[in-house]
Amino acid sequence: MFKKIAVVALLGCSLSFSAMADIQENAGNQLNSLLAKFDSFSADFDQVSGSEDTRRMENSRGTLLLAKPNKFRWVAKEPFAQKLISDGDTLWIYDPDLEQATRRKVAESDTGVPALILNGQIEELQAQYRIRLLQEKGSNQLFELLPIHDAGVFTRIRLLFTEGLIKELQMEDSLGQKTSILFNNQKLNPDFSADSFMFIPPEGTDVIIENRAEPVN
Repeated sequence: MFKKIAVVALLGCSLSFSAMADIQENAGNQLNSLLAKFDSFSADFDQVSGSEDTRRMENSRGTLLLAKPNKFRWVAKEPFAQKLISDGDTLWIYDPDLEQATRRKVAESDTGVPALILNGQIEELQAQYRIRLLQEKGSNQLFELLPIHDAGVFTRIRLLFTEGLIKELQMEDSLGQKTSILFNNQKLNPDFSADSFMFIPPEGTDVIIENRAEPVN
């Protein structure tokens, strides 16, 4: 009798895990189909960051240009100007107020989950996160990504699509820091000029390369 109950319980668990895997795979496929619609992307963004234990919120807004794979131009215009520009091989981080620019190899940089999402690297995402379709209503689709392992930087990620366009990216890290990026004026597959993802430090900028600082003459 007990053996039969144990077998039935084990079978039930197996079916549950199988169904869960199917649901996650379907959600991953749905997310992949949305991200596969574009090879390039542009939008204006409004970013808000803060934590529950403080009332202080940090806000920034600007523009994003992206071309797969790994090419992007993230320009925060206010309240503090900053540029993150990658040509696919080299990543520049430029702080005009500090007159400082940092140059890194993209392969050595931790561009993180947002880059994986916008690049449409679903296999890499699924290796780190469980993907599920949290809500689907009208033209809105809300996805949630939860880490498979505790070592991940983010404890929760949510992606909202409206009419097939990414509308909002929400991220929460292990320290309780929450970031929301709202996209507007989105365009799929725009054409960019050849220099859109190039950066030349202005004269007098301190350039940091592999922990070495050198002024630009």
